[in-house]
Amino acid sequence: MLKIGASIVDITPPVGVALDGYGGRTDFSLGVHDPLSARCLYLDDGATRVALVICDLIGIGSFLARRARELIAERPGLKPECVLIAATHTHAGPAGVRGRGEPVLVETIARQICGAVRVACSGAVSGQLKYGTTSLDSIAQNRRHPDWPIDHRLDVLAADTPEGRNIATLARYSCHPTTMEGSNLLYSADYPGETRRTIEQVIGNGTAALYFNGACANINPAWIRQDFDDVHRIGSIVGAKAAALSQELRPLGIDHRAHNIRWSELTAKPVTAGRLVEGSLAAVSRTVSVPYRTGPPDEEVVARLEDLTPQLNSAATTGERREAAAKRTAAQMERVALARTRGKDSHRDEEVQAMRLGDGLFLVALPGEVFVETQEEIRARSGIEDLIVVSCANDYPGYFCRAEAFAQGGYEAGVTPFAPEADGLLMRAAVAALEEVR
Repeated sequence: MLKIGASIVDITPPVGVALDGYGGRTDFSLGVHDPLSARCLYLDDGATRVALVICDLIGIGSFLARRARELIAERPGLKPECVLIAATHTHAGPAGVRGRGEPVLVETIARQICGAVRVACSGAVSGQLKYGTTSLDSIAQNRRHPDWPIDHRLDVLAADTPEGRNIATLARYSCHPTTMEGSNLLYSADYPGETRRTIEQVIGNGTAALYFNGACANINPAWIRQDFDDVHRIGSIVGAKAAALSQELRPLGIDHRAHNIRWSELTAKPVTAGRLVEGSLAAVSRTVSVPYRTGPPDEEVVARLEDLTPQLNSAATTGERREAAAKRTAAQMERVALARTRGKDSHRDEEVQAMRLGDGLFLVALPGEVFVETQEEIRARSGIEDLIVVSCANDYPGYFCRAEAFAQGGYEAGVTPFAPEADGLLMRAAVAALEEVR
């Protein structure tokens, strides 16, 4: 049986820090709608200890992950490859945690992450993991084309004591936390925060809820209005489904019976919502070298933009307008991406992390933003059905775009700093890392 602990640490910065996630914001943060947190699920099988940490941030710069892991290696002494640090990707969190980084903020959050791991470790008790999935398709849409794929799968990992008290419930789904738009100047965890609050309210008894984002690069929330009422609506849908599944999983490993008064017997009621997870833990971290994009001189990109503008203005049909708009958006963003990558090395090293959480249950953590199609291809190539895919983990280098997205155009393919082959390299590294922990 495992030792399991969970913790929640407030990481909300002072009001007045710049917000990240949208360009063109007109002011710094002006208040707190709901606090930001770092949350940890700690697991110990007696030989291997792992910590899954999720933060309400736009991303986790490699420098932030590295510093937090240094502190965690000192105390409570976990190996760096056994510590996953991911971001929910909220667009209402502080700037300064990716890109160049803001040293004081980075050091503060790194220490808070370490504190979350230490609290979870110190409070660990005997427990069992229970895993199940349910379908969710009402809150998300592919933001590149409404008929293209989304993630229909909501993963739920419940951590219970032997008596059945829920220590923590971890939910994972793929959808951008962009319910609120750039005009919002209040700190918020967006719908992941409401997801967690719903889980904690439904389950009660001091449970801790964690929400990890999957491959959400091309997935956006479907909203009625971009306001906090709809943040609550979307989060309550995800949270209610996750909480219900966690509650259904609870009898696993304990007992589940009904009183049959015709026979005067207590008859067993099998749990079909998921399974008990047993077995040992394992973790690996591997580095993959991914190429930066190359492109024409800036004046050529500007000339292309000048040609595309009249095409957009003269488009006679919806199809023509969409095609021209996608190409212009890509060209606009390509200027930004090429300006950022000029003068850099030809490649960038990125981390891919894989964990075995028990027999047949695995997790893979990917840097930056990844398309949902890549997530599903990793699942198919690895042959692992019970696979939790986490993005925005251990670094935030930007988008990893499917090769076909470059021909299709649009924002993601325009702004990515990486060449088309980067996505395939990341995918192969993920499958190889998973093979190591099987």
